[in-house]
Amino acid sequence: SSGINAEYGDNMLHAYLSNSDSSANHMRSYSCWVLFITVEVMIKYLLLGWDLELYGIHEAHYIYCYLEYLFSWLRQTIICGQDQVVAGEALEKKLAKRNKNMRRKKREKTNHMVLQMTNVYQMMSHGYIKALEGFAIQGKLDSYLDRRFDNEELRFRQRFSPFNIAMPIPLEISKYPSLSYIIAHAPPGQEQELFQESLDNFTSVKQVLDRIPPQHAVDSLAKVVKMNCVQMGLVVNGHCKDSKKAPILDFSICQNVPFMKVV
Repeated sequence: SSGINAEYGDNMLHAYLSNSDSSANHMRSYSCWVLFITVEVMIKYLLLGWDLELYGIHEAHYIYCYLEYLFSWLRQTIICGQDQVVAGEALEKKLAKRNKNMRRKKREKTNHMVLQMTNVYQMMSHGYIKALEGFAIQGKLDSYLDRRFDNEELRFRQRFSPFNIAMPIPLEISKYPSLSYIIAHAPPGQEQELFQESLDNFTSVKQVLDRIPPQHAVDSLAKVVKMNCVQMGLVVNGHCKDSKKAPILDFSICQNVPFMKVV
């Protein structure tokens, strides 16, 4: 499995580098890198499904649940990598003090932008999840969910079957908050709380993006977030409350991030 191979790679890398630098700990370096690349590929795989129009609106909920899960893994691997860089720099300083003639390697500063954008996409995924749960309770997805023939668990397992790997640990169906369960057990007024939570998430993302310097080119993403804030603000105030039409996910502005149109 990939987890066992990465662990073997860590042991080999540590043994090899210890010959020239016995004071450093190189464990987890390779497995952290492998995990980061693996999670990135899994995220791109799911996002590609929107480009290829493989998903229906009734699938968007578990797609964003899995994306939120994967962004959490990505965040942890980035933090792990940053910790290893910090530990390596601290060791270099210590060795440099012992050996004044030793030249310290010049390293680029840790790219906090990657971690920041990972947090942004994770929060946005949560915003979509809560909005879709609210729409499901309102009955806007009923035309896509024929309970006589639909099996959400089967759809979930088939959609994410390529992710049955050792690491990251697959999101189990038992830990997935299914739409059918949410619809069946939602107390009166639950959808309003979900819509407000969605609005709060998009508002938080907007505040983060507003602080990002313009050279990082997040204009299209920021535009979609602002539009979603406006749309969810209208929904919280009862916009199209009685409509049974499913929301439209519009990817015309930003390739991977949709604007939710409530009709």
